Amino acid sequence: MTYAARGLFIAQGYGATTTDAIAKAAGVSRATFYLHFRSKAEIVLEQMRKAEPDILSDYRALATVPLEQGALKDWLLGHAETWRRYRIEFSAIAQAMAAESSVADEWFESYGHIVAELPELVARLVESGLEPRRANARLTALAMTIDRAFYFGIIGERPEFLATIIEEIAATMVFGLGSPLTIQ
Repeated sequence: MTYAARGLFIAQGYGATTTDAIAKAAGVSRATFYLHFRSKAEIVLEQMRKAEPDILSDYRALATVPLEQGALKDWLLGHAETWRRYRIEFSAIAQAMAAESSVADEWFESYGHIVAELPELVARLVESGLEPRRANARLTALAMTIDRAFYFGIIGERPEFLATIIEEIAATMVFGLGSPLTIQ
């Protein structure tokens, strides 16, 4: 059913796709749909959970990247490939987040999972003078920035924007991951 739902999300968007349409496209009854999922939001949550290990793997790799703009740009370009691989899923997730609080809540929770994969970066920021709460917030803000930039650049099909913004995010990461500076 997730494959059928994916096709419908591509063709008509999350909002216009009904559970009845998903069941029909999957060749099952509505009752069978509800044996597996309580709602179409659960299908999106399943897609999100399938993509999360790859996202977390990318962020684990970030902890080993030197704080140099070129190396960070290369990491961002690699992470962009993960986004491209899950482009359809991320598009459906973004649409579902606007309508389904459960999807938005789990997406926000995933930022905590990302930060949990970066204890070395949290420790580096704390050792340089940033309090732990602020170090976690900085890494969350970084993940959110990358998320939104990739959403507009990849899902929104704006390659020129993406190329430019990756350069700027990499430059910002050099500073943000290596400096305890805080804005009062």
